[in-house]
Amino acid sequence: MKLTFLGTGAAEGIPSPFCSCATCTNARREGGRNVRKRQCVLVNDDLLIDIGPDLFASCASLGLSLTEVRHLLVTHSHLDHFSPENLLLRSKPFRLATELPEMTVVAGPSVWMKWELSGGRDNEAGIVRVPLLPGETREFTPYTVRSVAASHHLRMGDAMNYILHDGETTVLYASDTGMYEEKVWRELEGLSFDAIVMESTIGLRPSGKEHLNFTDLALMIERLESIGAVTGRTVKIATHFSHQGVEPYEETKQILARMGIVCAYDGMVSVIGPDVYPSDAFNSSDPKS
Repeated sequence: MKLTFLGTGAAEGIPSPFCSCATCTNARREGGRNVRKRQCVLVNDDLLIDIGPDLFASCASLGLSLTEVRHLLVTHSHLDHFSPENLLLRSKPFRLATELPEMTVVAGPSVWMKWELSGGRDNEAGIVRVPLLPGETREFTPYTVRSVAASHHLRMGDAMNYILHDGETTVLYASDTGMYEEKVWRELEGLSFDAIVMESTIGLRPSGKEHLNFTDLALMIERLESIGAVTGRTVKIATHFSHQGVEPYEETKQILARMGIVCAYDGMVSVIGPDVYPSDAFNSSDPKS
């Protein structure tokens, strides 16, 4: 399973245009991996996780096309994870020369309400909606998608993390969330992950209810290890960074490396599989090179 990180930033991105903190200032000056667009991941070439406001810019800068995407998983309705305009721009008047496959969109009630309020029409956007709640499973060949309740977007209560299995590889995608509730841990017992992609939004700041800092990230991984879901062969990736919670890329990379965790960056590609060792899972080049 190939994971391409189109964006690794939280809601404001890095640098935030309305901020002059040290992390944002450094990102403007140094560029490169210090710059983070809003969170989005492409799985293989046919499945997208979240569809936020930086999708078009991310694909343009990385030289990527999404014309083969057949499935979209939306974690929740916050603006950095779901921008209905991106689906509206799939309609035929915006792509006269191109035929797209029908796209299955998996999402919770608050996402579908936002879609309805945008004026979007499923047939015009070429989508098939699949309403989902935490704790449910769906099959989309070759993928099995299982949702778990995220500790996030608590006023709505339908934010989800996803367990994705393609017949060989199993990945836990855990953004956005705070520490899991006990019922989620019970659901994860008996599973084994080849990789976990987990948020660490607030990094060096104190613990929060709806996001993880580095300490809570470590506790989440320790709990996964205690139930056998994470082993020494599991690739561990941190992502979804806020400019108000992390240092520049190199410093953040070193902090996470000491924890045995990879610091994701925009354009990072990871190939995950049961026969792939963590040290061999990453391609440091851009997808277009």
